[in-house]
Amino acid sequence: MAETLEDQLKALIVERLFLDIDPSEIETETELSEYGVDSFLLLELVVAMEEMFEVKFEQSDIKAGVLKSVKSLADLIKSKK
Repeated sequence: MAETLEDQLKALIVERLFLDIDPSEIETETELSEYGVDSFLLLELVVAMEEMFEVKFEQSDIKAGVLKSVKSLADLIKSKK
């Protein structure tokens, strides 16, 4: 079964941000800050997403509301494809 974009994002978040949780524990709608993701880690995540999904984010894309959950990140990536 192919991984969904959301599943790929969860794995990326745990791997690149060195979170001490299983990707399956991340809820799609839960704010990433609840998992200890701060603004510094979000910048790292943006770079990782650009690499993994071969998209380019503009400065105007990088807003708090867009970077708050797996669902909002997935929506952003879909909008760039």
